[in-house]
Amino acid sequence: MSASAFRYGSAIVLSVFLCGARPQAVRMTADDYYWRGKEKYHNGDFAGAVQEYDKAAKLAPDVARIFGSRGAAKRKLGDKEGALEDARKAARLGDRDAQRILGILGYSWDKNEESRSGKP
Repeated sequence: MSASAFRYGSAIVLSVFLCGARPQAVRMTADDYYWRGKEKYHNGDFAGAVQEYDKAAKLAPDVARIFGSRGAAKRKLGDKEGALEDARKAARLGDRDAQRILGILGYSWDKNEESRSGKP
């Protein structure tokens, strides 16, 4: 590389820096937020996990695993009603584990169906 090419390239970099130009921010996907939530959950940060799952749910409101995982984090936080609501949503979206667990516990997951044990 010639000295003049080096000076020219350096001048461009310096001018971009001085003008305040910034690289484009990386756009996060629902999957990115989901995996960040999983990491926080496994590190014991259940509130942080719920926040990440909330972001994922906004971007992908029809993905069952997001609601199943968020429900598990809410359960760890003692939010039984929130956990149950998320488990039901996961079940309605086709999560077989959520369907099975809700059935074992006597809860319905079909919003049009009454629970077998009288639980809400």
